[in-house]
Amino acid sequence: MDSEPGVFKLGQHGGKRLKGQRNANGTLKRGSNSVDYIIARLERDAREGCREAGVLLNGIRSGKISTYAAGCEMNYTKRREPNGRGSENVTKRRDWVMHKLLNPRPVLKAQEKTPNAAASSSVEGKSG
Repeated sequence: MDSEPGVFKLGQHGGKRLKGQRNANGTLKRGSNSVDYIIARLERDAREGCREAGVLLNGIRSGKISTYAAGCEMNYTKRREPNGRGSENVTKRRDWVMHKLLNPRPVLKAQEKTPNAAASSSVEGKSG
């Protein structure tokens, strides 16, 4: 058994599965909670055109969300049932960050005023 399996490679969707298939890079050996597995799957889905996967991958790289949160959002893994000892505020904060990440506010176009026009109008208001 290899202690350092190397870079995790994720194959194409579907394909023929052999009975007892277990190799160093196979998904059967690794769980869906593995950081390498989730990132590899997000990268593959982003290459195939999934916008949410690309946004979540950027969120992981910028440090806004965790890899586990991105995996739960894409249904690669399932979040544990709450046992009553956690805080509701953590869940609310995580949901709000995920909402802001997936639904960014539109950037409003700047008004086409020149700085000179704004300065001259404020000067005229003071003199009168």
